[in-house]
Amino acid sequence: MNLIKKWKMKEHKYLGKGKQGKFDIINCSICVSDIPKDVIFTYEGKKYLKFCVGKMKETDKYGKTHTIWLDEFKPEKQEMPF
Repeated sequence: MNLIKKWKMKEHKYLGKGKQGKFDIINCSICVSDIPKDVIFTYEGKKYLKFCVGKMKETDKYGKTHTIWLDEFKPEKQEMPF
C-alpha cells in the first residue's frame, strides 16, 4: 500500500475551519484548546505545530470553504536495498 493511501485512510484530528477571502487568502480559526500537547514540538528553542489546510468539497452552512487538521504523517523507515 502506498503512503498516499495510508495517509488518506487515517482519521484526521480536526482543529478548525477557514473561509477563502479576497486574493486567494484563507482566513482560518484554530481551537487552541483542542491541540494535544504531544503534537507540539520544539526546534531551535521555538515551539511548532504541523497542520494541513484543505479545501472542502462543499461550502458548509457557515460559509466555510476549508478545513484544518493535524499533520501527523510519519514516514516509515525503509532500509536501503544495497
